[in-house]
Amino acid sequence: MFDTIIISIVILLLLIGLFFTVAGTIGFVRFPDFYSRMHATGKCDTLGEGLMLLALIIYMIGYEGIFKGDLVHALFISIKIILLILFILLANPTSTHAIAKAAHDVGLQPWKKTDETQWMNDMETDEVTNGGETG
Repeated sequence: MFDTIIISIVILLLLIGLFFTVAGTIGFVRFPDFYSRMHATGKCDTLGEGLMLLALIIYMIGYEGIFKGDLVHALFISIKIILLILFILLANPTSTHAIAKAAHDVGLQPWKKTDETQWMNDMETDEVTNGGETG
């Protein structure tokens, strides 16, 4: 009974982690500019990876350690996974910030939504500057 609960919790955490990882990937594909793409992948991947590694810790301690009787080995591996989670929690936001700052320093401008009628104004400006020729 208890092992079924542990496996259910592990599967739930893995699915939630997978959801956030997929959401970050969709954000990377769908968002309009570099900065919003960096935000989506930085936040979602950190949370998704953390939840999946937490599921691995619960599996190691709860299932491998308690039910299979190898608790010392499971705790040792869980400590390694905790250190990996801490590294990810420190490295992902730091690297995302450094990359975004470098993009800002070289002059990459954020995306701005234009007015729906802005394209008509742009066409009028082209006609005036190009002598009436468009294209």
